Amino acid sequence: MEEEAAAAACEIARLPEELLVAALSLTSPRDACRAAAVCRDFRAAADSDAVWSRFLPRDLPRLADGELSPPPPSTKGLFLRLSAAPLLLPHELTSMWLEREKGRKCYMLSARALQITWGDTPRYWRWIPLTDSRFKEGAELLSVCWLEIHGKILSKMLSRNTNYAAYLVYRIADRSYGLDFPFQEASVSIGGSTTTRQVGSVERRLKRRCSHALVLAEDIEHPQKRSDGWMELKLGELYNEEGDDGEVCISFRETEGHWKRGLVVQGIEIRPKKTLTSNCLACSHEKPSYSLLTTSRSSKEEIFLTDGLTSMWLDMETGFKCYMLSARALQLANSTDTWRLISLTGASRFSEVIELPACYELVICGKIPCKMLSGNTNYAAYIVFVVVEDSFGLATILDASVSVGGSLCTTRQVCFDSTSSLSADEHFVEDNIEVPQDGSVILPQERDDGWMELEVGEFFHNEECNGDVCFSVLEAEDGRWLSKRGLVVQGIEIRPKKSGC
Repeated sequence: MEEEAAAAACEIARLPEELLVAALSLTSPRDACRAAAVCRDFRAAADSDAVWSRFLPRDLPRLADGELSPPPPSTKGLFLRLSAAPLLLPHELTSMWLEREKGRKCYMLSARALQITWGDTPRYWRWIPLTDSRFKEGAELLSVCWLEIHGKILSKMLSRNTNYAAYLVYRIADRSYGLDFPFQEASVSIGGSTTTRQVGSVERRLKRRCSHALVLAEDIEHPQKRSDGWMELKLGELYNEEGDDGEVCISFRETEGHWKRGLVVQGIEIRPKKTLTSNCLACSHEKPSYSLLTTSRSSKEEIFLTDGLTSMWLDMETGFKCYMLSARALQLANSTDTWRLISLTGASRFSEVIELPACYELVICGKIPCKMLSGNTNYAAYIVFVVVEDSFGLATILDASVSVGGSLCTTRQVCFDSTSSLSADEHFVEDNIEVPQDGSVILPQERDDGWMELEVGEFFHNEECNGDVCFSVLEAEDGRWLSKRGLVVQGIEIRPKKSGC
C-alpha cells in the first residue's frame, strides 16, 4: 500500500501546477481542503490564491470596521474567516457569512433591522441586551394582540441561482402565553411571486406520561432547536436567479386579536437551502425510535371499517366485538369554529385526532348502531384522550350519559383533569375548582398505551335492541362554565365491561 501511494504521489508531482489549480477550481471548498491532505504537491495547488479566489463570491458586501482584523494572510484564510462566524456589516444591524460547502452568502437581519409593529412602544415591546449574539440587542414581546414582523433584503446581495430559506431566530421567555394558538402566518416574496404558509412558533407537549410526545397540527411548520441555543422557525423559501428581482420581503404575523407574550426575537436569517439525503429526512408522521402513544392491539387483531372512521377488534378473553369511534366520527359542539384536527408524534389508530383550543362549551357525542355489538353483553364506553401541558379549565365537572334505543341507561358526572388550572382570564373565580375524590365524580385512568381514558357509562346490550347506542359528555347544568383548552381526543372506545372494573 505504501509503495502504491508513493507511486501515485510521483504521478501527481509530474502534473503542471496550472493543471492542478484548474481542476481544483472546479470542485468545492470542502474538496480543496481534502485534496491538500493528499500530498505536498497537491497541497501547494489546493491552498493557492488562484483556487480559493474561485470559491469567494465576486460581490462581497462591505464589512464593518475591524471585522477582519487582523487581515487574513491568504485568500484561503479570508474564506475560512468569512465562513467561521457571522461578521457585521456597516451600522451593525445585519451580519453576513459564507457557507463552507459552496461559499454561498448567508445573512441575518437583526431585530433592529426589522419592521415590528409597535416595536418602539414600551407597553408592547422592549429592547433587551443579548450576550449570545453578534447583535447588541433583541426585541422581547411584552403583550400585543397584533403581532406583525417584516424584514427585507436586496436580492442582489444574495448568491445567484441559489435556493434560499428564511428563518425567524428567537427564543421563548418565561411566563409566555398565547403563542401556541392561533398559528402564525409567514410569507416570502421575490419578483412578484409570494409563498405563504402557516407556522407554529411554540411546540406543545403532552401533560401525561409521554411528556416527550409533541402535539403537532397538520401542514404547519414547526420550530427547530439550533446549536447556538436559539430556536428557528422556517418562514418560507425563495429562488434567487440573477439578483435583479429587487427586494426579498419576509413577514411573520398573527393578527386575529389574541393577546400573546414572551417572544424574544434575535432576527431573520436567510441562508441557502440544504438538500438532504433520503435517510436524513424526518417526518412528524414517522415513528420515533422510542415508544410513544401506541395502540393496545396489533394491526393483525384490529381492522378498520370501510368509512375509515371506525376500528373493530375482538376481545381477547371473550371474543366479543369492540369498537373505537374516531374523533372524526363524533359530534362536537362548534366543531368547525373551535376544534381543530392535528397529528401526534406518536401512534394513533387514526391519521387524525382532534384538539380543543379554547372555548366555554364542551360537548362530545357519539353513537353506534346496536346491531354492530355482540348480543347479551355488558359494555362500557370510554373517551380516549390526552392533555397538553398548557391546558386549563379541564377540572370542570361534566355530565356524561349513555342511552340505548332512545332509553337512558346511565348518567354520571365526570372530569377530564382534576389537576387542571384555570385560565388566566378567569379573574372572577377566586379558587380553582375542587373535584371530589370520593368516587362521586369519575376520573380518568391511564392506559397501557400511554393515552388516558374516561369512562362515560355502562350499558347492557341484548340481541333484541334496536336503534343506536348514544354517548354524550356536556357541561353540567349546575356547573360553572369556564374557559377550557388543551383536550386532545382520539375517539370513543366501546368494549365489554370486565367484572370488578
